[in-house]
Amino acid sequence: MSQKTNPLCLRLGTTHSHHSVWFEEPKKYSTGIQEDRKIRDFFKNYIQKKIKEFLKQELRKIAKKKYSKKDLQEQEKDLQKLQKYYLKQKKKKNKKKKKHYSKIGLRPLPPLGFEGIIRIQIEKQGVRAKKTFVRVKIYSGLVPKFLLKGETLKDLKENIEKQEFFYSIYPTRYPRRLRLELVKYAKEPLYSHPNLIAEFVALQIKQRVPFRQTMKKAIDITKSTGIKGIKIQLAGRIDGKDIARKESKRKGKLPLQIICTKMDYYSHRIQAVYGVLGVKIWIFRN
Repeated sequence: MSQKTNPLCLRLGTTHSHHSVWFEEPKKYSTGIQEDRKIRDFFKNYIQKKIKEFLKQELRKIAKKKYSKKDLQEQEKDLQKLQKYYLKQKKKKNKKKKKHYSKIGLRPLPPLGFEGIIRIQIEKQGVRAKKTFVRVKIYSGLVPKFLLKGETLKDLKENIEKQEFFYSIYPTRYPRRLRLELVKYAKEPLYSHPNLIAEFVALQIKQRVPFRQTMKKAIDITKSTGIKGIKIQLAGRIDGKDIARKESKRKGKLPLQIICTKMDYYSHRIQAVYGVLGVKIWIFRN
């Protein structure tokens, strides 16, 4: 009988390292884990919120002449279509695409509903000191850097100060020193990371694309990334059927039992119209 384990946990200390680096007293260990979860959820939600706000502002400037307020309110429900329209208008105005997009900050924008975050690393120092230090590193290839500049940075600081994780409980409540870094992950192709592929699959399923077609597309995306093996598994009420089932597709090698191999794994929850689905992705690098 095979023993199924999380491939990332099995390889900690060999090919993978922890995403949270800190020490805590045994009594307060559970609160530290809950705090990490709050930090990750806050930054993921904040990035999505700011991208939507930026798109709405830019689209209103363009659409004021062509659309009425009622039409705009209806079209803002489907921001994906507006984003495509916006990109078409900008392409017509300027032939030099790369230079123009780099100025506006639209080239690296992820699709809406797509987090584009590879991982969030949290480091905590000085548990017993008067002024504790928290460092948050966001590794991403799609999140634009304008989110951490100017007015958006001020807004981010104000929102962080309202959160619980900004204040330390030990020995009394006081503000922490927080350092935030946004790191562009350019070492490897974007779609060689399982969490980005899982989000791609989730977006396709929410748009009611057939699940076999989405799985095939997801595998085709990874062809040029140099991955040696991939497996995608969907579970739940697929296509809205009453009986839940599992469907999977695999290509290449997946040596899960060899610990020295570099395996990546990610599980994602999809809130579809007909219920909740689960996506699991395994990737074999080398």
